[in-house]
Amino acid sequence: MMELLVLGLIALPLYLIVRFGASSFAWMTGRRFRAYRQVAQRYRGRYENRGLSEPPTVSFSYNGSMVRIGMAPQIPGQPMPPRTRVVIRFGQGLPFRLELAPIARPAPPQPPKGTRPVRCGDPEFDRSFIVQANDPDMARLFLGAEVRRAIDMLLRLAPAGGMLISISPERLLVQIDRNLAVQAEALETTVREALIVHDGLVAGVTAKLAEGVEVIESGPAVEADSGPPLCKVCGGLIEAGPRMLCGKCKVPHHQDCWEFIGGCSIFGCNGKEGLLRHVGQPQP
Repeated sequence: MMELLVLGLIALPLYLIVRFGASSFAWMTGRRFRAYRQVAQRYRGRYENRGLSEPPTVSFSYNGSMVRIGMAPQIPGQPMPPRTRVVIRFGQGLPFRLELAPIARPAPPQPPKGTRPVRCGDPEFDRSFIVQANDPDMARLFLGAEVRRAIDMLLRLAPAGGMLISISPERLLVQIDRNLAVQAEALETTVREALIVHDGLVAGVTAKLAEGVEVIESGPAVEADSGPPLCKVCGGLIEAGPRMLCGKCKVPHHQDCWEFIGGCSIFGCNGKEGLLRHVGQPQP
């Protein structure tokens, strides 16, 4: 009997410690990451708890794309400020590449592959941001008034130079160099404005691809030399060396550009099989 009493006296404090620890853990994570929970609830998304020390993530679907919200990983040996990221992966690849940052942000060692400086025509916006894109016309269509307003709102949430928008054919990334885990209103604003940027991007790309498309009846085709074709990834002429033709839609690409994005750059094609050709060799 005495042994059971001693065992009970030992087990009871251990039980209370475990219960208290579990309750404290739930309270601390709930308080620290309340902003993520609210975003998950608002967009009916999935909240993924990654432990006491690691911030959670939130994911949800939006207009055919998949949205994921979380903190950028810390790289050992490279001290960086906390960075909140909204990453939107497209359901279908977009033939577009862009990087946009405030003028105060340190420039990368080299611009993204195949891009060039772009000015949208809004003097105040052009003074405030550096824009690099592979298709200047598509970039200007994307950077309409509503998207510029959303970008300006994102800039207000960030420290000086602490905002980045990066677009590749696979995803849109919006980054704020600040931990927004305990700032529910700021995190919700970041997500809302990132979705506006996403919608403007899809609309701008669609409008650009639809320009000049007209189906007409015509007579027999006439061979004409219209010059070397343009690569839809980098925007450069395909003048020499190997080229890849999409096996599905036959649009030419530089071989390295094709390999870089992993397939056809044409919106809605999604071709993955390429035909290697050399300049001067007839198309199949």
